[in-house]
Amino acid sequence: MVNKKKNSDPWEPPIYIGPIDDSGVEDYGIAFSPDGSALYFHSEARPGGFGGWDLWKVSLNPIVDLNADGIVDAADMVIMLDHWGENYSLCDIGPMPWGDDIVDVQDLIVLAEHLSEEVPSVE
Repeated sequence: MVNKKKNSDPWEPPIYIGPIDDSGVEDYGIAFSPDGSALYFHSEARPGGFGGWDLWKVSLNPIVDLNADGIVDAADMVIMLDHWGENYSLCDIGPMPWGDDIVDVQDLIVLAEHLSEEVPSVE
């Protein structure tokens, strides 16, 4: 039996996994934007900053290439539809950043925003 967690479940104790990157600089004050599309943090002496405590932003993009073939197309939509109404984390991509524990129209909207406009050539 798989233990399915929900967003409303209590958080488990945090585990330190090391600095965000290998620069040796520690980052603090991590927060998400209200829509979940960005992560903000402040850091002292991170390369590329202005010195002192700089504010940084990292965009969070959903993984929408569900079959990992390099394009987002109808094949990815079929995978999502195969898991419609389920708690299936691969397809639970909306609302950002972590979904809502069910594959539904919110996920389809996120996928549709990334569908490829290119039509592959038939040889």
